[in-house]
Amino acid sequence: MEEKYFHQTFKVMNTVLNAMDTVLAQKSEKTGILSRYYDFCDKEEKQRTLWFIIPLMSLASAIMPVTIFLMSYFDFFLFFVAISILLFFTNIILSIAGQPTRVTITFYLFTVLFHFLVPLLCFVGMVVMEG
Repeated sequence: MEEKYFHQTFKVMNTVLNAMDTVLAQKSEKTGILSRYYDFCDKEEKQRTLWFIIPLMSLASAIMPVTIFLMSYFDFFLFFVAISILLFFTNIILSIAGQPTRVTITFYLFTVLFHFLVPLLCFVGMVVMEG
């Protein structure tokens, strides 16, 4: 009787350990930040309309006006405005063209990063040159 109980217990523990090994192997494969980002983008594929609206509204109403105003004090203001408009319309075209959300979200994040880094670098450069 004890031998049968021991055998069943061993079988159950072996099954649990195999399941834990499988789960840990899957988690270790997807723990990188890039793979988690791709998983997020793939999950957002159902919300394509939302990812059309987010760049359309946030870039046009919040991000671009503030950064264009901040850049109006620097020499290459027109060049910055031209690139801003190009990035804005490229975001819209990528969404309308039905590109995967990996492409649209990545390009949107690149656009936001551009609009924050360029004015920041210009102000830092101005402070360094004056100081």
